[in-house]
Amino acid sequence: MKKRTENLIILLIGLCLGALIGMLSTPTTGSVVRSGLIYSLKSYRKKLQAFILKLMGNKNDIINQAKNTGKEVISDVVSSAEKILKELDTLTEQLGQKVH
Repeated sequence: MKKRTENLIILLIGLCLGALIGMLSTPTTGSVVRSGLIYSLKSYRKKLQAFILKLMGNKNDIINQAKNTGKEVISDVVSSAEKILKELDTLTEQLGQKVH
């Protein structure tokens, strides 16, 4: 999950830098570009703060969901292993009867 968050942050930074370069290379005057850039950065800052607060609020939910998923996977693996052991026992018994 941490790597996914890092990738998302890198993507957002790349988008912001791309927008910045795009705005700076437009044929409009500098003051118009700067005011638009300031407005956009403030807007992105507010959205990012809201996103961070949402993530922090859902942190326990995400952790609990991951734990539950992990427990489900482990129980599935255990039940599959038990089925394989039963099949091996049956196969061993069948082979043992054919040898005697």
